[in-house]
Amino acid sequence: MRRRTLFRAIMLGLLTWSGLSQNQLIAQDDMRFFESKIRPVLVKHCYECHSTEAGKARGGLKVDSRDALQLGGESGPALVAKSLEESALYQALLYHEDGWQMPPKGKLPQATIDDFRDWILMGAPDPRVTSIHSNVNSAIDIEAGRQFWAYQKLSPTRIPTATSEWPTTAIDRFVEVKLQEHGLTPVADASPEVLVRRLYFTLTGLPPGPEDWQKWTAKLRVLPFVERKAALEQLVDELLASDRYGERWGRHWLDVARFAESTGGDHNNVYQHAWRYRDYVIDAFNADKPFDQFIREQIAGDLLPIGSEQEWASHVIATGFLAIGVKSVGEEDQQRFFADLVDEQIDTTTRAFLATTVACARCHDHKFDPIPQTDYYALAGIFRSTETHYGLLKAQARQATTLIDLTGMGPPAGAPELSETEYAALVKQRDDAAQAIEDAMKKIRSGENVFRGLLRKYRSDRDETEAALQAYSNRGQPRVFAMGTQDRDAALSTRLLIRGELDKPAQIVERGVLQVLSPPKKQALNALTKDASFREHRTPGLPSLTHSSQSGRLELAEWIASPENPLTARVIANRVWHWMYGRGLVRTVDDFGHAGETPSHPELLDYLASRLIEENWSIKALIREIALSRTWQLASTYEPQSYGIDPENRFYWRMNQRRLEAEAVRDAMLAVSGQLNLERPVGTYLRTAGEGGVGQNVFEPVIRAIDANTRSVYLPRVRSVLPEMLETFDAPDASFVTGSRDTTLTPLQSLFLMNNRFVQEQAVALADRLEILPRKQQVAKLYEMALARTPTEQEYQLATEFLDRIIRNEAAVGRAGGPSRRSLGRSADRTSREGSSGDDSGGRRRGSGLLGRSNANADPAMTREDEISPMSPLALYCQAVLSSMEFQLLD
Repeated sequence: MRRRTLFRAIMLGLLTWSGLSQNQLIAQDDMRFFESKIRPVLVKHCYECHSTEAGKARGGLKVDSRDALQLGGESGPALVAKSLEESALYQALLYHEDGWQMPPKGKLPQATIDDFRDWILMGAPDPRVTSIHSNVNSAIDIEAGRQFWAYQKLSPTRIPTATSEWPTTAIDRFVEVKLQEHGLTPVADASPEVLVRRLYFTLTGLPPGPEDWQKWTAKLRVLPFVERKAALEQLVDELLASDRYGERWGRHWLDVARFAESTGGDHNNVYQHAWRYRDYVIDAFNADKPFDQFIREQIAGDLLPIGSEQEWASHVIATGFLAIGVKSVGEEDQQRFFADLVDEQIDTTTRAFLATTVACARCHDHKFDPIPQTDYYALAGIFRSTETHYGLLKAQARQATTLIDLTGMGPPAGAPELSETEYAALVKQRDDAAQAIEDAMKKIRSGENVFRGLLRKYRSDRDETEAALQAYSNRGQPRVFAMGTQDRDAALSTRLLIRGELDKPAQIVERGVLQVLSPPKKQALNALTKDASFREHRTPGLPSLTHSSQSGRLELAEWIASPENPLTARVIANRVWHWMYGRGLVRTVDDFGHAGETPSHPELLDYLASRLIEENWSIKALIREIALSRTWQLASTYEPQSYGIDPENRFYWRMNQRRLEAEAVRDAMLAVSGQLNLERPVGTYLRTAGEGGVGQNVFEPVIRAIDANTRSVYLPRVRSVLPEMLETFDAPDASFVTGSRDTTLTPLQSLFLMNNRFVQEQAVALADRLEILPRKQQVAKLYEMALARTPTEQEYQLATEFLDRIIRNEAAVGRAGGPSRRSLGRSADRTSREGSSGDDSGGRRRGSGLLGRSNANADPAMTREDEISPMSPLALYCQAVLSSMEFQLLD
């Protein structure tokens, strides 16, 4: 009921933006009544906390315009004409004991309340309407804009003829042309050892195990380059078929989709259900879901034809793409929050799939690209007509919503069942919190002072326990919820806002897509759905070729996913190339506009985009073709002459050497130590941290203390509170679309590897695996496991000298009766606990000593059980190898 009422209020508010003068529609007597009886009361008692001039909107409500009153705030519409029961403003004036009481300084005289009653019953006439500004016209020449390279249709690509024996694939032939143009010569092919490690890390994010490394290097070593192609094909196919592939490449896409498990922004509330989208992405990559279908499901999954409830549930989870973004949920002004939500969805959708910065046109025509302001509001109309469900506790977030219930439709529950006792305890907690609120309100009404912070805590406790109860049936069985989107009951008209300001509306803009990427005069949804080329690629199973969704999201998704769209295939092909090489053919992977860079190999980019479409949008097929090219299999050898011509290696005369991402470094440490748990966790680790805002119900030290030996993609991703290792090694800010991560080299990274408890634990575990082997075999096995190569004679010698020296020193100290290395380690550990900060997986202290751990909130006095075993000489050497730059680099 509230949803329908809110929708009606929004529609009434939008009608005030019509071309008619609303003042002319209000009778003179009604206007006099409002001006003499109602407006003065609002100004005197309400504007201080609920007006644009005061800069406040307590509860999300403003009362200084007719539109704002009808739209209302967090509790729904404040005013519904001719309905006293549904008008929250009137109910608050009555000062009911169990409801809102306004104004807070005291109840108004009964005569004034009667005036508001009469005003509402006469239809709530209100001349305070938003004035409509003149139409905004654009000076952008769309036809001229279509001449830019990125907006040109994919051209039929002729594969160049090879002029030497070096090229073995079509990709190589395109690269050879550029090499010859610039007088460059490719370096030698990578060694089998380097190539096997490169393939494992690039495709799965993990190092090869010793047995796999020996098997594949032995097979490749005895074959010349041309003949080893069959073996490489077998290895590539094996890695692409592994579940580890989806975890690696799903993480790439999660960067683009700005995946995180909290709102960020002003209050940073935790998303307890975002993990479902994460798992959907991983599964989609493992299943090699066609990328065009991947697009449709994320933008409009809830609107696609389905064959079962399970399929619908999966599609709804996919639309979490639109729900997981940054939100300023503490914003009081509901209209501003809604506008910012839509803006974030436009920005993410267009950057992720089109590498186009459409959000720059919110306030004015785009400064660089042919995107007029009307195009922005054409897209805004689509997302304004969409309901976004992301949850949150009402007591912790002014702009909370519901979630989508998928119970019984196939997705797993993210929480264990509750026993009868546990469920009863939860009910009691909820009831106790509700009673505490009632007791506090009674004190307030009787004139007693009650600390407002305490009242907020009671409400937060009530909402948290109520949310926990709603997550279970009355038998304690967990229900299944998801973040996602749904269409509104009807599309909302959308006006262009001058300079993006809510109080400066201009002309209504019809919903549609970008003009520069559409046939002339076919950008509006009504015209687009009638276009033959658009209908040709519509989703199978729709009721008809002209079927349209209520919001227009389905049409938007199909327009983006169409092979006729010149940007979509180019953008994802370039992203795949970037993830394979560490740099795209277009280096600005998130911006294909005039402010971005042009492609180094435009013909190759179009070839890859065309191949993607030909292969049914298979990402695996595209990866396979790139991995099997001779270009990708080059060594990273430095060659002075070529470096002098092309120092940035823009033309691929060698392979780019690059550092592994934070997740790959961490996962590799767990893998070589034998501690990696490859089982996917069910749900989110944040479940144990609680629900609500970071710093209110959920605390940063608790989040940072969460750790597990699963792959890093499953660790908590709270905005601004990343796991320490990921944060140190350049994991991206999930507030933005990130197609290309920054890479830094800082002293803090080296100090982390030297002193961090996690790194030390992996070194100890790795040493335990090697302990039973003879000395020389220990060193050889360590290099094979950690670096995927055999050590040189010099490395053997250095390792032996290092280990012997430590053992001799320890023996000498022991004979002299002094403190041993072990007791020194414990001393350093105690010192570090007293002066450092951070948290390990158990919330214990961790710091900068040899085995240091610290947590500013922990007790410095720790038991012996809290300490890890002292590090042996072999463990210290293992730590040195794990901390080496070679371990972090992909050659």
